[in-house]
Amino acid sequence: MGKNIRHIIILILVLFLFTGCSTMGEKIKYYDENRKDSSPPAQEKVLSVDPDPRPEEQTITIYFKHRYSDYLVPEVRTAVRDKQSWDQLVVEEILKGPSQHDRVAILPPEVRVLDVTRKGDIVFVNFSQEFTGDINLSNIPGKEDIPEEKRDEVAAEMKLLGIYSIVNSLTELEGINQVKFLVENRAISYTDMGENLASLLFPEIETPEEAQLTNQMMVALPRNRAYILTPAMAVETVFKGLLGEPKWDTVYSLLSKEMANKNQLPSKEELASLWSALVSGIELDDKFILDEEIKPDGRAFVTVSYTINFASGKKEKMHRDTIVVVNEDNIWKVKLPEFVSDFR
Repeated sequence: MGKNIRHIIILILVLFLFTGCSTMGEKIKYYDENRKDSSPPAQEKVLSVDPDPRPEEQTITIYFKHRYSDYLVPEVRTAVRDKQSWDQLVVEEILKGPSQHDRVAILPPEVRVLDVTRKGDIVFVNFSQEFTGDINLSNIPGKEDIPEEKRDEVAAEMKLLGIYSIVNSLTELEGINQVKFLVENRAISYTDMGENLASLLFPEIETPEEAQLTNQMMVALPRNRAYILTPAMAVETVFKGLLGEPKWDTVYSLLSKEMANKNQLPSKEELASLWSALVSGIELDDKFILDEEIKPDGRAFVTVSYTINFASGKKEKMHRDTIVVVNEDNIWKVKLPEFVSDFR
């Protein structure tokens, strides 16, 4: 009997243990499920890459030849960049040509930019073959009637100006100090750009040994301010244009809308008539430009020395005369000196 009782007790204990474990398991399962539901799901970090970046706007400064002087003048425009680099966009904008008055494109219109890459502070501009082609002088105001014997030389000068329109435009961008030119993915020599251009870049060459320099590959070119119109250059161009028979297209294009006496500039025809009635000629000193001072307010003062031969027979020496130059539409313009503006 006692043995049966023990068996019953053992059976009850086994049943109790199984029932308790099952209940405990359900409780643990219930607790775990509720904890999952109540906790916020972990956020996965996903790196988003936009395959089509949005176009960006930026104000850029690019250079073109001044319409009637052999200098570069800036044009400030807003450009929109899509997928290309800012470096390439600047070159593309130059090839589009100017949109403002008194600026002209120089490079052959067939030229295409293949790609533009940057390495350090040097930009590599890769052009199509037309980049080495001839400059059509008939497309450049004031160059249409150049004598045949001077056409090659003048065309080379214009090509050099075109090269520096690119160099000086690209070096306006931050981090760019030099520009290297390629044509159809290959380096080019100076003579590839034309013998006359090579002679302009190496004016000191005299011997055959020195001439070998022109067969070398073109090096990367740094910015060169000498090709950009400055207040002093504007004054010099105006006064040289008044020597002998005045070149009124050139002179008038670089005159300010307001004269030194604050009157409005007369028309080109009126000015030509006024000049011939007042002046029989001018003489520039050997050291014509004496000083140049550029002010932050967009004005400049250029000190010059010259002599006026008046139509009346009077001769007057203008020693250290100050010519006021103002910035109009990003071009330095000369205010007519008082001896002309007061006469009017």
